Amino acid sequence: MRILFVLVILFTAGCEFGRDQPVYNIESVPILTGSGKTLSLDEVKTTIIRSAVNRGWTIKEEVPGDLVATISPRQHIAIVDIRYTEKYFSISYRDSTALRYNGSTIHRNYNRWVKALEQEIQRRIVVQ
Repeated sequence: MRILFVLVILFTAGCEFGRDQPVYNIESVPILTGSGKTLSLDEVKTTIIRSAVNRGWTIKEEVPGDLVATISPRQHIAIVDIRYTEKYFSISYRDSTALRYNGSTIHRNYNRWVKALEQEIQRRIVVQ
Protein backbone atom coordinates (compact mmCIF):
# COMPACT_ATOMS: atom_id res chain seq x y z
CA MET A 1 0.00 0.00 0.00
CA ARG A 2 2.86 2.35 0.82
CA ILE A 3 4.44 1.74 -2.62
CA LEU A 4 1.16 2.51 -4.37
CA PHE A 5 0.87 5.77 -2.42
CA VAL A 6 4.44 6.79 -3.37
CA LEU A 7 3.78 5.94 -7.04
CA VAL A 8 0.61 8.04 -7.08
CA ILE A 9 2.47 11.01 -5.53
CA LEU A 10 5.34 10.68 -8.03
CA PHE A 11 2.97 10.37 -10.98
CA THR A 12 0.96 13.41 -9.89
CA ALA A 13 4.12 15.46 -9.36
CA GLY A 14 5.46 14.37 -12.74
CA CYS A 15 2.28 15.46 -14.50
CA GLU A 16 2.42 18.86 -12.83
CA PHE A 17 6.08 19.48 -13.65
CA GLY A 18 5.76 18.05 -17.17
CA ARG A 19 3.52 20.93 -18.10
CA ASP A 20 6.33 23.45 -17.59
CA GLN A 21 8.96 24.04 -20.27
CA PRO A 22 11.77 26.52 -20.91
CA VAL A 23 10.34 29.81 -22.19
CA TYR A 24 10.27 29.86 -25.99
CA ASN A 25 11.68 33.12 -27.38
CA ILE A 26 12.18 33.77 -31.09
CA GLU A 27 15.25 35.77 -32.04
CA SER A 28 15.90 37.48 -35.38
CA VAL A 29 13.79 35.33 -37.70
CA PRO A 30 14.53 36.44 -41.29
CA ILE A 31 11.67 37.99 -43.23
CA LEU A 32 11.73 36.07 -46.51
CA THR A 33 8.84 36.38 -48.91
CA GLY A 34 8.12 33.67 -51.45
CA SER A 35 8.52 36.16 -54.29
CA GLY A 36 11.80 37.61 -53.01
CA LYS A 37 10.11 40.99 -52.49
CA THR A 38 11.47 43.16 -49.69
CA LEU A 39 8.70 44.34 -47.38
CA SER A 40 8.56 47.86 -46.01
CA LEU A 41 8.52 48.40 -42.25
CA ASP A 42 4.81 49.21 -42.48
CA GLU A 43 4.10 46.01 -44.45
CA VAL A 44 5.94 43.94 -41.84
CA LYS A 45 3.98 45.64 -39.05
CA THR A 46 0.66 45.04 -40.83
CA THR A 47 1.54 41.39 -41.42
CA ILE A 48 2.44 40.85 -37.76
CA ILE A 49 -0.73 42.60 -36.53
CA ARG A 50 -2.99 40.57 -38.85
CA SER A 51 -1.24 37.35 -37.84
CA ALA A 52 -1.59 38.10 -34.14
CA VAL A 53 -5.24 39.09 -34.35
CA ASN A 54 -5.97 35.95 -36.39
CA ARG A 55 -4.44 33.83 -33.58
CA GLY A 56 -6.45 35.62 -30.84
CA TRP A 57 -3.84 38.13 -29.63
CA THR A 58 -4.50 41.83 -29.07
CA ILE A 59 -1.81 44.26 -30.23
CA LYS A 60 -0.55 47.61 -29.06
CA GLU A 61 2.28 49.58 -30.67
CA GLU A 62 4.73 51.11 -28.20
CA VAL A 63 7.11 52.65 -30.74
CA PRO A 64 7.76 51.94 -34.41
CA GLY A 65 9.38 48.52 -34.64
CA ASP A 66 8.06 47.35 -31.24
CA LEU A 67 4.64 45.81 -30.63
CA VAL A 68 3.19 44.35 -27.46
CA ALA A 69 0.86 41.37 -27.92
CA THR A 70 -1.46 39.93 -25.28
CA ILE A 71 -3.46 36.72 -25.27
CA SER A 72 -5.82 35.84 -22.44
CA PRO A 73 -7.60 32.50 -22.75
CA ARG A 74 -9.61 31.59 -19.66
CA GLN A 75 -7.82 32.89 -16.55
CA HIS A 76 -4.37 32.92 -18.17
CA ILE A 77 -2.59 35.99 -19.59
CA ALA A 78 0.56 36.00 -21.71
CA ILE A 79 2.25 39.19 -22.91
CA VAL A 80 5.09 39.26 -25.45
CA ASP A 81 7.23 41.91 -27.11
CA ILE A 82 7.43 41.67 -30.89
CA ARG A 83 10.33 43.62 -32.35
CA TYR A 84 10.68 43.90 -36.09
CA THR A 85 12.59 45.51 -38.95
CA GLU A 86 12.32 45.07 -42.69
CA LYS A 87 14.66 42.07 -42.38
CA TYR A 88 13.89 40.30 -39.08
CA PHE A 89 11.35 39.81 -36.32
CA SER A 90 11.68 38.56 -32.74
CA ILE A 91 9.14 37.52 -30.13
CA SER A 92 10.15 37.53 -26.47
CA TYR A 93 8.46 36.94 -23.13
CA ARG A 94 7.35 40.07 -21.30
CA ASP A 95 4.89 39.01 -18.59
CA SER A 96 2.23 36.46 -17.68
CA THR A 97 -0.46 35.58 -15.17
CA ALA A 98 -1.38 32.06 -14.00
CA LEU A 99 1.22 30.37 -16.24
CA ARG A 100 3.72 29.45 -13.51
CA TYR A 101 6.58 31.53 -14.92
CA ASN A 102 9.61 31.20 -12.63
CA GLY A 103 12.30 33.12 -14.51
CA SER A 104 13.19 30.34 -16.93
CA THR A 105 10.23 27.95 -17.33
CA ILE A 106 6.54 28.45 -18.00
CA HIS A 107 3.42 26.40 -18.67
CA ARG A 108 3.68 24.65 -22.04
CA ASN A 109 0.56 26.43 -23.34
CA TYR A 110 2.53 29.68 -23.46
CA ASN A 111 5.03 28.07 -25.84
CA ARG A 112 2.19 26.65 -27.96
CA TRP A 113 0.64 30.12 -28.34
CA VAL A 114 3.97 31.77 -29.21
CA LYS A 115 4.92 29.04 -31.73
CA ALA A 116 1.50 29.33 -33.38
CA LEU A 117 1.97 33.11 -33.63
CA GLU A 118 5.44 32.68 -35.12
CA GLN A 119 4.14 30.20 -37.71
CA GLU A 120 1.23 32.47 -38.65
CA ILE A 121 3.58 35.43 -39.17
CA GLN A 122 5.93 33.35 -41.30
CA ARG A 123 3.03 31.91 -43.34
CA ARG A 124 1.72 35.39 -44.13
CA ILE A 125 5.19 36.70 -45.00
CA VAL A 126 5.88 33.88 -47.45
CA VAL A 127 2.75 34.54 -49.51
CA GLN A 128 3.69 38.18 -50.12
